[in-house]
Amino acid sequence: VTRPAMTSPAEAGPYVRKVRSILRSVGSCDGNLAEGSMRADVNVSVRKVGSTELGTRTETKNVNSVRFVMQVLEFEANRQVDVLESGGTVDQETRLFDPGTGTTRPMRSKEDAHDYRYFPDPDLLPLELDDAFLEACRASLPELPDA
Repeated sequence: VTRPAMTSPAEAGPYVRKVRSILRSVGSCDGNLAEGSMRADVNVSVRKVGSTELGTRTETKNVNSVRFVMQVLEFEANRQVDVLESGGTVDQETRLFDPGTGTTRPMRSKEDAHDYRYFPDPDLLPLELDDAFLEACRASLPELPDA
């Protein structure tokens, strides 16, 4: 999960590749998006030039390749701009990506931003890790790709 810091598909593609590379290096997973080992949920909101406030967000679920992540971003940003420029409003919703057409389509609406919030599981106790354990974990990591 990132902050809304990426402004183009050209930034997002390398980011997903880097995350995948790190996960592979530490042995967390094989990072194979096409087989479901890793998927991306792509959130997009546009804003007017010069504005610092982001518009209404959509979320496209379970995108299964870096190329498709970039296509979703391109299509969805353009779609939202077209909606706004034609006088409409962007609906806050979850969308699906169709790789055959390179388009997104609505899956379900989200009435409020709280529909996106994290829901803690009441049956799970808090996990508290002490500094010694965290340091042991850090020390056991293999060399990361950038090193």
